[in-house]
Amino acid sequence: MSSVFHLIYISKANQNLSYSDIQNILTASKKNNARDGITGLLILRDDYFVQLLEGSEAAVKKILGTIIMDERNSSLKVLLETTSDERLFDGWEMAFVDGDLSNNSTQELVDFFEACVDSGHKGKGLILPLLKKFRASAPILK
Repeated sequence: MSSVFHLIYISKANQNLSYSDIQNILTASKKNNARDGITGLLILRDDYFVQLLEGSEAAVKKILGTIIMDERNSSLKVLLETTSDERLFDGWEMAFVDGDLSNNSTQELVDFFEACVDSGHKGKGLILPLLKKFRASAPILK
């Protein structure tokens, strides 16, 4: 089995971002990610995006370059880059969670999101374990 590259970042959502913009992001992401062999998760909460991208390192970094240039977000900060033998979100071209909706705000989501926002030394060590805990508790989000 080949190694899977995982990248997690946080960025500030543009204040003028609409739900139509989010739908456009998700539609393009699902199409492009399916083509490029990328899977992942996008969370929007408290005007921040937190996203996991996973696939080949070259494909993930190419997509990250596109995201950095996208005016719908700013202040992008890569929180984690790692590899493993398996995908965390296999089959999810781009799952989406609106973390501002109360029925989506599970404790696992809140814990993961807060570790990303507080991404100092202590927070960074918690990000991947909390993401795995959130993934185990999450409904099917395809």
